[in-house]
Amino acid sequence: MEPTWHDGLSRKALVELVEGLLLAVDKSVPKLDAIAHHLSLMSQQGEELEVLGGISDQIADTADELYSASDRDKLRDWGNEIDATGKAH
Repeated sequence: MEPTWHDGLSRKALVELVEGLLLAVDKSVPKLDAIAHHLSLMSQQGEELEVLGGISDQIADTADELYSASDRDKLRDWGNEIDATGKAH
């Protein structure tokens, strides 16, 4: 995906938006991990609940993807790269 700044939003507004999204991710990842853990435990209770193990795995994978996407260093480097190439408005 080619990084671009959205026309009409100031850099300050974009930074505030990203910070808000990162805070939401920070709150969501532990909750998703807890849900995945509880579903995994429930799936061990009997054959009829085995499907919960698959759901647990999917939720854990989603949490991992969100955590990876919210890597502050990677986002900072990405923003600096945009600034350095003159792509920022």
